[in-house]
Amino acid sequence: MTRRGITGILIAVAFFIAAGIPAVSAEDVSVDTVAVEKIDLYNLAVDEAGAGNYSTAMEHIDAALAIDGNFTLAWVTKAGISSAQGDYAGALTAGKAAIALNQNQTEAWVVSADALVNLGRYDEAVVAADKAIALNPDMIEAYIIQGTAYGQMGEYEKEIAVSQKALEINPDDVRAQGNLHFAQANVGDAVTPSEPTEAPFPAAGAVLGAGVLFLMSRRWYR
Repeated sequence: MTRRGITGILIAVAFFIAAGIPAVSAEDVSVDTVAVEKIDLYNLAVDEAGAGNYSTAMEHIDAALAIDGNFTLAWVTKAGISSAQGDYAGALTAGKAAIALNQNQTEAWVVSADALVNLGRYDEAVVAADKAIALNPDMIEAYIIQGTAYGQMGEYEKEIAVSQKALEINPDDVRAQGNLHFAQANVGDAVTPSEPTEAPFPAAGAVLGAGVLFLMSRRWYR
């Protein structure tokens, strides 16, 4: 059994982290540069995505981007919606668009890393996750994605090291624990990445892309 797509599965519980990310307020932006219609469309996309209505959410986020193609957070959200729909190529395109607008947008690197893992581009996923970690060393999702990429390549010792860093941030994170146990069960064994000796952390509930974890906390209030 491979771990293709496991990152999105493991990040399904990430909504619990969302409360720790400050919501965006209208007071944080200038009324001269942000149109009310754009904000409303963005919020509709967030609400629909949170309810699992990804097609409708995509329509709203595309409409917001049609108004303002430089809306970085909307590109991040588009990446998350795309991943939730299984469109990892689309997620990567949206993630890259966000990075092009703001290379210091941590979430943009996270959603890009997640898409790269699901596309089987593991080396690139590791690099993208490193970018996110450099910007925010407490971004646990970046370590989990990076660990998953290492595991897919059979580099279990590196996965162990990365998972341990994630557990330093949150010792109770079941995703990091799952990656660690997986790597520990396989390290030193003469197996290929596609033939691990233990199944990856089991999936439960909805399969969400990494970008979706940012949706609820990033609703724009006015």
